[in-house]
Amino acid sequence: MNEPVVAATKPKLVTLKQGRPYLWCTCGRSQQQPFCDNSHAGTGFEPLRFKPERSGDFLLCQCKHTGDAPYCDGSHNNLGDGYEEASEEEIAASAHFPVTPRDGVEVGKALLDGGCYVRTVDPDALRQQGNIAWSPMIAPEDGANCLALYYLEARDSSDSGADRAIMAFPGSHVALFVLEGEGEIHISGRTFPVGAEQGVYIGADEAFSIEPSTGSGTLRTTITICPQCEEPRWLDQMPENFNAELDERVFAFDPAKREPMADRFYQVLIDDNTGGADMTQFLGEVPKSRAAGHHHLYEETITILSGEGYMWTEGARAAVKPGDVIFLPRRQQHSLECTSEGGMRLVGVFFPAGSPAVNY
Repeated sequence: MNEPVVAATKPKLVTLKQGRPYLWCTCGRSQQQPFCDNSHAGTGFEPLRFKPERSGDFLLCQCKHTGDAPYCDGSHNNLGDGYEEASEEEIAASAHFPVTPRDGVEVGKALLDGGCYVRTVDPDALRQQGNIAWSPMIAPEDGANCLALYYLEARDSSDSGADRAIMAFPGSHVALFVLEGEGEIHISGRTFPVGAEQGVYIGADEAFSIEPSTGSGTLRTTITICPQCEEPRWLDQMPENFNAELDERVFAFDPAKREPMADRFYQVLIDDNTGGADMTQFLGEVPKSRAAGHHHLYEETITILSGEGYMWTEGARAAVKPGDVIFLPRRQQHSLECTSEGGMRLVGVFFPAGSPAVNY
């Protein structure tokens, strides 16, 4: 027996205790997946003995192709020719779901199941601070436990006559993403050029300001905060406390770094390796399709960059288009459908850090 049996094409959600030894099935023949029941006898495979470093819920691999045994790393998504799509039965059962409207008609929030929602920026609700117009899109009062997301528009301070706003989120890590425009970001005494579809990491206790290039118009961004901070703290002066141990701060889209997930792709921009935070920021590419309903163990913010479609939960759906923000609570069943022929691009940030490919 040279290859393990694929016991299942999804990982198994299990609760494990710190320091307790477990035997993970490597052959795929066990009837007590994902654990060993001695079915490996005579196969040449041996179970993997492991002890969790913490107590809690984990996703253990059942396809036996993970590169992070015994834990799922998303390899099950690449076993077939395409990402698992919604079945005919799932599509038929949800065909009668009406499209949930925004609470502000064309702007505001469309609330789905389990606290999941889609929100469209309301230009009339933007608050002004110096050269920054901003609005909270995901906050604790929306049901978020780990993350907060703000929409920001930066204007040229020399043109507008407004002071360059300096903001900080004390104790919180920041994953900024440039939606549109180009300019500079100043982080605690260091300056970096930025442009569209780039991620930027700002460390806890650092401060930053954003300035579009002269004549380039508005620089539009989202910023995701972890742990949550109710509102920005606005400063009179930029502190000189840049963390030089994390010298690289701007991360751009690079087709060579895309990771396949069947017929989908993603690229991690920021994670616990490139930044100091236990969160992951990634770019995702979705073809015209509707994924099968699935779950994640992380809390996530999603911003649609291009393409249109629907966000589905167990009993509801809401339309999504470029600029819309989605809040996805932990464990919430969901499915993102792309209806555009050219596909959909999105940026996601989730906590705790990990692989965007891991689902169950």
